[in-house]
Amino acid sequence: AGLQTIDSGALSVSTLLLVSFLMFIGASPSSVGGGIRTTTFAITILFIYSVIRGRKHVYIFGRELYQEDVRKSLAVTLVAGFLSISAIVILMQTETASLIAVIFEVFSAFGTSGLSVGLTPHLSTPGKIIIILLMFIGRVGIMYSMLSLRNKNQPKNAIRLPKEKIITG
Repeated sequence: AGLQTIDSGALSVSTLLLVSFLMFIGASPSSVGGGIRTTTFAITILFIYSVIRGRKHVYIFGRELYQEDVRKSLAVTLVAGFLSISAIVILMQTETASLIAVIFEVFSAFGTSGLSVGLTPHLSTPGKIIIILLMFIGRVGIMYSMLSLRNKNQPKNAIRLPKEKIITG
């Protein structure tokens, strides 16, 4: 990570957006890269496909995926998206950079790719702290970061509440 063979600042906006999306997806599981991970992205896409097809379960290669894995993948994707968008909004307020430069730096930090359009050295102290936190969360992983914040003394599934059907979409 961090080896740049081309100047990222010279890329077109559409290329920067594509690379940003790929950095958000990140590396494969058990690797040292960051991002949401390729398997998490695949499970999220398969879940969306299952919803469109009207299926209650998610299948791949003739196998059904565990609902817990699907739930975790959706949680990781949504939390990562929320964190990234929040970081972009905050950095747009604290920095004097273009939107595409901020987007690229945020997703580069979250994906721990080491790529830059040259904005990083010019960030303010709050901006650098946000980028550092994104790099840490992107590398450690969203699930582990969330698990470290939960209450360890709370018993698992101690109470079950009644179910409710909600109208969606």
